[in-house]
Amino acid sequence: MSTFSTPAILLRRSSYGDYDLIITLLSLAKGKITVIAKNAKKSRKRFPGLLDLFSLLQIECRTPRGRGMAVLQEAALENPFSGIRGNIMKTSYASYWAELINLWLEDGKEQTRIYYFLRYCLDSLSSGIISNEEISIIFQLRFLSFSGLSPNFSECAKCHIKMNDSKGSHLFFELAKGGILCKGCSSSSLSSLNLTKGTVKQLLWIQENDLKTAGRLKFSQNALREGLQLLEKFVVFHIGKEPKSLKFLRNLRSQMP
Repeated sequence: MSTFSTPAILLRRSSYGDYDLIITLLSLAKGKITVIAKNAKKSRKRFPGLLDLFSLLQIECRTPRGRGMAVLQEAALENPFSGIRGNIMKTSYASYWAELINLWLEDGKEQTRIYYFLRYCLDSLSSGIISNEEISIIFQLRFLSFSGLSPNFSECAKCHIKMNDSKGSHLFFELAKGGILCKGCSSSSLSSLNLTKGTVKQLLWIQENDLKTAGRLKFSQNALREGLQLLEKFVVFHIGKEPKSLKFLRNLRSQMP
């Protein structure tokens, strides 16, 4: 048997039998991993209050010979991101991000950029320095980019006219083409989303700047609404189904004044 130690963020947990937990984490050393925490529900002495969703942990695991699941031996809490807990809206956004990562990433493939990026987004969400909606737009744009699915906001996907050179105050986004359409090209599309040019400019600005700079951008309320609607639909289009956490998040937002 061999052991490994790594910082990791807890993405998902589920019961296994009467006493054990199956835990999925995004780790720095090994990417997305799934481990078993034996007797985690029976004995609170082993992992007292540690195995909560979105917690940043330092873990030590034992890997058995063959194809067996790694066993969580020890865990130490490094950051609980306490500002998320007790806030249902923040928890819903974090749940959506965690589900996306769990659905998209392959097991056991190192994802250093995504690991540090998720840490940044959870810390921003917890601290409240950036609004929930703004940090979710930043998360989705960057995550799509890391996944090779970055939306094209710079030019029309059909005629290639530059966004700034297109006429009118509105543009359209074609999900299947993964990019914007100018007004002239949108007439032949039956599934494009209507966007103001101001929203497109802000989304493009987020794409083209680093995280620190992007975090200083203040979206208009219209840009927040249009940006979230577009990105969440774009994500669903590529996944092929609506994540359960996104459905809950949308329902929750619809109830807010």
